[in-house]
Amino acid sequence: MEVMSIAEQGRRMSRDWPLFRLTGERSDIGRWEGSLRPLCKSYPVEIVLVLPGRRRAERQPNPRVTVLSDLRQCPIRPNAPIPHIYPNLTVPQRPHLCLFHPPRREWHLGLAIAETIVPWAAEWLFFYEVWLATGEWTGGGIEH
Repeated sequence: MEVMSIAEQGRRMSRDWPLFRLTGERSDIGRWEGSLRPLCKSYPVEIVLVLPGRRRAERQPNPRVTVLSDLRQCPIRPNAPIPHIYPNLTVPQRPHLCLFHPPRREWHLGLAIAETIVPWAAEWLFFYEVWLATGEWTGGGIEH
């Protein structure tokens, strides 16, 4: 598998998602911000990809997607946790979205964020809005 560079990821993001802007770039880190509007609301989103390097553990890094506005609890099920999120240790009220199951290798460094992660984030937000309205998560996935 060939690793797609941050520069190439940036070119594809600019081509496919021109309203997303690159807010931080180094040869091993890319950070993009933009908005996604699945149904009713527009959500500001940050996507961060850190490529493996000599100073970091060599492992399969995954893009991290964070909604930059607070996600609400479901009014129908106020005590139910928001489904399919990972904790954000830096900003706990802004969890990371669970878009795929890493052990299944559904995403890897040869794939373009613009063609996978951004559409998956939009789809997650769609199912989140359905969950807010109905109390049921219909987006599938593995419970964690």
